[in-house]
Amino acid sequence: MPNIDLHMHSIYSDGTYTPSQLVTYAKQKGLTAISLTDHDTIDGLDEARMQSEILDIRFINGVEINSFFYLNNKKINLHVLGYAFNPQKMEPYMTNLKILRHEHNEAIIHALHAIEIDICYADLNMHSEKNIITRLNFAKALVKKGYAKTVQEALTKYLHQGGAAYVEYKNYPFSAVAQMIHNANGIVSLAHPCEYGLSDTDTENLVISLKKEGLNAIECIHPSQDIPYSHKLMNLANQYDLKPTGGSDFHDKCNDEIDLGAGGDNMLIPESFLMGLCN
Repeated sequence: MPNIDLHMHSIYSDGTYTPSQLVTYAKQKGLTAISLTDHDTIDGLDEARMQSEILDIRFINGVEINSFFYLNNKKINLHVLGYAFNPQKMEPYMTNLKILRHEHNEAIIHALHAIEIDICYADLNMHSEKNIITRLNFAKALVKKGYAKTVQEALTKYLHQGGAAYVEYKNYPFSAVAQMIHNANGIVSLAHPCEYGLSDTDTENLVISLKKEGLNAIECIHPSQDIPYSHKLMNLANQYDLKPTGGSDFHDKCNDEIDLGAGGDNMLIPESFLMGLCN
């Protein structure tokens, strides 16, 4: 059965592969369709699309955007996946998101310096000034400089909420992000629902609420979600007339053994997930 991958990152955000390398690797894995979903940037899409045409792999425009939503008066930081949009119509929004990212990165560097950790942009292994820097870039630098043993330790100890250098990201609410993507004729999917730490009831209530504000799909297959949880999400998507999406969230081969083309429990993402996502 043909398989696909709709969630991956390149050097344009916090991955280690170029867009062309990702497409080539996808071809080696036997995937028939992919989407590049870098954080807050679409700069790698042209390269990925051209390589996809050369290697005869179907390519879907993608992006991953930080957002938030209040459920039961509690703020939940969400990741939103946008698909099949018009890149020209998305570009103005990407410019605004890059400004927010830069402000956030400056604040993280300041917070790290405040606890006597010497990190600068040169430590972040950026390949171009166009690259989007995320917490993962900082985490890798912290490991390389000996402040943590693993990326996860660096994220927990310093960068995630509760960490010594945590900085709240000034992102847009879900409704605004959904509107951005819809204005560019795209599809809005909720990324990795399992990672928000919600009960099944709250996850369902979140999906119901987000659908009212423009949600079109749910990422049902992801490395953070085992087979039973993925099946729950597929049932939830079907119940509320939402499309299923899925992806590996691939960054590199060394990232927690996550490989291209598979979710949790090595679930493969079926080609049928493309139905309704694009023509």
